[in-house]
Amino acid sequence: MPNAVVMTGYGPPEVLTWAQVPLPEPGEGQIRIKVRAAGISPTDLALRAGYLKDTIPLPPDAVLGYEAAGTVDAAGPGVTGTSAGDDVTALLFTLGGYAEYAVGSIWARKPRSVSWLDAAALPSSAEAAIGVLRQLDVTSGETLLLFGGGGSVGVIATQLAVARGVKVISVVGEHDVALARELGATPVRYGLGVADRVRALGPVDAV
Repeated sequence: MPNAVVMTGYGPPEVLTWAQVPLPEPGEGQIRIKVRAAGISPTDLALRAGYLKDTIPLPPDAVLGYEAAGTVDAAGPGVTGTSAGDDVTALLFTLGGYAEYAVGSIWARKPRSVSWLDAAALPSSAEAAIGVLRQLDVTSGETLLLFGGGGSVGVIATQLAVARGVKVISVVGEHDVALARELGATPVRYGLGVADRVRALGPVDAV
């Protein structure tokens, strides 16, 4: 049997323990991956602490982890374009990333140039960035005002928007000014007078 980091109850990190678990089986449209790295999201921490137990109750011996990267080990019915041996990064809506094997329904190929650690930290932030850009429906030639451009979601959203021909005004702290500019955005510093600094750059279509 494979192993996983299992929750023995709600609380501090000490409630997590290494234990044997059943091998998960991929269902319709799912893949099973042999995990090389797992991401730790703020939601994982809130779940473990018990802050969300009334809205997202966890079963006994739950395995946390919404995102993981690894090699495809098996594919369920209906899966096309992916086969055993492919390196992927996956978003796990049913959790389970803190394990030797995990099952996911949403995944993307991992380029060789991307490390396992970076790939495991990508899915949740990428999903958030893509989701917001789709809701805003910004198009080429428009201007997007982005707060938190130096964070994981902001970095991804900036690159996707710039690739679409969107002008990005990125509100960042001092240490992220160079990064925002490198990603193709116009950086604006946080702090007193930020609204005036944004207005000086012209009209904004979406925030």
